[in-house]
Amino acid sequence: MKTRLLLVSGGTGGHIAPALAVYDAALERGIPTELILGGLKVRMGVDRARIIYEAGEIHPKNVLRIARGIARTFPHVRNSEILLGFGGYPILPPFINGILLRRRIFLFEGDAMPGKANRFFEPFSEEVLCAFRNSVRFYRKGIFVGIPVRRDLVPVEREEARRRLGIDTDLPVVGIMGGSQGSQFLNSLAEALADTGRYYIFAIVGKRGEPKEGRNYRFVSFISDMGTFYSALDAIVSRAGMSSIGEIAMFRVPPLFIPYPYAGGHQIHNALDVVNFGAAEMLLQEEAESLERVEERLRRLMARGRYYRQRLREYFVPNAAGRIVERTTF
Repeated sequence: MKTRLLLVSGGTGGHIAPALAVYDAALERGIPTELILGGLKVRMGVDRARIIYEAGEIHPKNVLRIARGIARTFPHVRNSEILLGFGGYPILPPFINGILLRRRIFLFEGDAMPGKANRFFEPFSEEVLCAFRNSVRFYRKGIFVGIPVRRDLVPVEREEARRRLGIDTDLPVVGIMGGSQGSQFLNSLAEALADTGRYYIFAIVGKRGEPKEGRNYRFVSFISDMGTFYSALDAIVSRAGMSSIGEIAMFRVPPLFIPYPYAGGHQIHNALDVVNFGAAEMLLQEEAESLERVEERLRRLMARGRYYRQRLREYFVPNAAGRIVERTTF
C-alpha cells in the first residue's frame, strides 16, 4: 500500500518526540504513515514506527554516508506522497530524494531559532510548521501550529498524583528535570534546594544522577508516568527543550526555565518565547548559580501561581499534532 505521509526525523529526543506525536495523530485519522529515524540516539517509543532507518551521524561533509542514506531511503520516498521533516541533518538523504522525485515537502521547526537543515530546505517546501510563535518570522513560509505533545500524558488530581508518587508533605512541591539526557547542573541545584528544607523536591536526575529519597526529596533516574509527575507539582525547574515546554504548558505547571547554555543557545530562545508571553520565569545558567536568585524566582512563581497557570493555558495549543496532520495531508 502506498504511503500517504512519510515522517523524517533526527535521532535525538527533541526530534523524535514531536515526530511520534504526529505519527500517532496520522494513524488515528487512518492515514497510511511511515516514520524514518536517522542517527538514532534514544529509543523512546520508536517501536511504534513501521520502519526505522538508523543512519548514524549524518553531516553535510560526510558525502559517503549521505550517498548511502539516499540509496537506502529512496524506496520509501518513492512509495510516499508527502514528506514531513522534523529537523536535523539526518533529514538530508530522504529530502534529497523527495526533491528529485517531486514529492510534496513540509518542514517542522521545533526551536524558536531556525535550524540549518530547515533553512536549507525551505525553498523546496510548501510550509514550515513552527512550534514557537517567535520562529515564524524567520521563515518566508512559516506557519505557527504549536507544540505536538504525546497522547499518553493524562492529568491526575493533585492529591491522587502525590499519593501515587509517595509525596506526603505540607511543603511546596517543586519538580526538577534536565531533559532527555539529564543535567548535572540541575541535579546539583536539586540537592541545594532540598537542603534548605523549604520545599519538597522531586527530581528526575537521569543516568548522570543518583536515585535517592529523604524526608523532603525524592530523586529518580526516570519516571514512566509523566502525567502524574506534572500533576503533583506546585512549580517546576526545567531545561527549555521544545517537548518539555509543551508538556509543562499542557499541565499548566508554573515554570522556571534554566536553558541549556550550549548548542547555539537554542534553548534560551525557546524559553524567551514563553517568558515574553508572560507564562514563565527564566534564569541563565550562570545566574542560577546563585541559590538566592533561584529561590526568589520560585517564590514569585508560587505567589502568582494562578496568573502563570492562566497564561500557560493561553500559551498552549491543544491538538497541535492533529493540526500538523491536517495541514500536510488535506
